[in-house]
Amino acid sequence: MEKASIIALERMGLEFDLLPDATCCMEPIGLRSMALDTWKVTAARMLAIAEVDGRDIVTLCNGCFMSLKEAAHLLSKDDEREKVNEILADIGMRYEGTTNVKHLLEIVAGMGEERVRSMITSPLDGLRVAVHPGCHLVRPSRILGVENPFSPDLLVRVTEWLGAEVVHAQDWPGCCGGGLTGVNEEISSGILKETVDEFKMMGAEYIVTPCPFCFIQFDLRQKDGLPVIYLGELLALGLGASSQDIGIKHHRIRLDL
Repeated sequence: MEKASIIALERMGLEFDLLPDATCCMEPIGLRSMALDTWKVTAARMLAIAEVDGRDIVTLCNGCFMSLKEAAHLLSKDDEREKVNEILADIGMRYEGTTNVKHLLEIVAGMGEERVRSMITSPLDGLRVAVHPGCHLVRPSRILGVENPFSPDLLVRVTEWLGAEVVHAQDWPGCCGGGLTGVNEEISSGILKETVDEFKMMGAEYIVTPCPFCFIQFDLRQKDGLPVIYLGELLALGLGASSQDIGIKHHRIRLDL
């Protein structure tokens, strides 16, 4: 997924560097409830690394996006930021709160239809897909602010710009069930099956998602299910990369691309 996204960003002519010395984002659903201060400091450190060069952060992952955006929102309060900076001072770092966090989907959608379509060299005609934005791209909406959580359409638009046919979009993006894996397998599998069955009923042949966590859930845990394509892979394919270039062969559910 990372390799495909890098290929796509390069072919779109976008300048970027990989965030140096990055760690796990400590996605807050789990860690925040166990070690709130650790989560805040971990996120602040990565935001501060980008801040040194006056850069923003673009994430390829819904969980990282939510984690860093929520941390930046919390640390916008001076007292919260100073508590974190007291700890960061031990490693010679300081976070001032100037780094913006964006998702890959926001970047591409922000380029606009005309520009994106002009870059497409291999239109994805004939690809019938259901789009699954995932929970953490749109909620909590008041903090993430990407789009309307009740009827998100950025993923629909970008997918259609690439030439694919969107046969189903969720008015209320459902959960893939991945968060319950290892906690309650029966419920997790039930949520996954319900979601995929809905996609199949609408005639989808593939699932498109911008979330690596959802991707893993769809690719590893479906039984006789639909192939899944990560957003970065879809972009790379539309921009002329081959399936070999981006490692499609490593998907568990075979894609005929």
